[in-house]
Parts: sequence; structure tokens; C-alpha cells
Amino acid sequence: MLEEELLSVWLRLTSVIDNQRLAVSRSGQGGEAPLPFNEAMVCGLLVRAQEEGCCLTASDLCRETRILKSQMNAILRSLERKGILSRRRSEGDRRRIELELLPEGMARYQEGHQRIQRLASRLISEMGEENILTLLPLLRQAADSFDAMQQEVT
Repeated sequence: MLEEELLSVWLRLTSVIDNQRLAVSRSGQGGEAPLPFNEAMVCGLLVRAQEEGCCLTASDLCRETRILKSQMNAILRSLERKGILSRRRSEGDRRRIELELLPEGMARYQEGHQRIQRLASRLISEMGEENILTLLPLLRQAADSFDAMQQEVT
């Protein structure tokens, strides 16, 4: 049955991708432990926003990631405790709390991101650039389809 085969491959792929050992340096010199997925995702969004000269709020991150506000607050508290993130009141609107990735956070994010980029490069080498170029539009279409399904539910 096609549905079962799709689910089987999907579960296998997500469990392999989510496996922290795959993304961690084996040399033991990788610095601090990699950030958990949700923390890394939030840092990535903050990096891109800061590069564009923008500031994000917790609400912006919830909207972008579809993470519940309570979960987002826990993620942000964890990042603050680790010295990765700070919150500050907007000068233009004192009700608005803006988030800033600190230099330590930028370094931690970049370290983890570089590990993931090396994995992507290895996958391209093993699968071939032509196969990856064929796969990318299909993955985008799958992501768009899941996104549309989620919009129907909410």
C-alpha cells in the first residue's frame, strides 16, 4: 500500500535527521552540546532577521514556527539562561518586547549550522547533484501540501 510505504520512509527519514549523534562532531572538540531543534530553529530565524535589520518578538516567532506561545516562552527562557538571547523593550513601542541573539548565541548557532551544512554537502555528494535538484521541488511541494493541510485544521 502506497500510504504505508510513504509513512515508513517518512518516519525513517525524520528519525535519522532528528538523531543528535548524526549532527554532533565525533572528535569531541565540537564545543558545547548542539542546541535542541526548536532552539536552533528560533536562533536561525533571529539570525536572518538581524541580518535584514529587523527585530522579532515572541509572537512573530510563534506565527513563523507555529509553536504554541507557552512552548515558545519555554524555548526563549532556555535561550536566555544559556546566555544566547536577550529581550528588550522596543524604543518605538514600549509594549513590544524585541528579541536579540547575543554574540554567544550567534556563535553557537553558526557552529551547529556548519555541522548541518556539512551533512547536506555529504548527502549531495552521495546522492548526486542532479538527484538533489530533482528532489528539492518534490520536498517543497510536500511541505506546501502539509502547510495547506495544517491551515485547513486551524
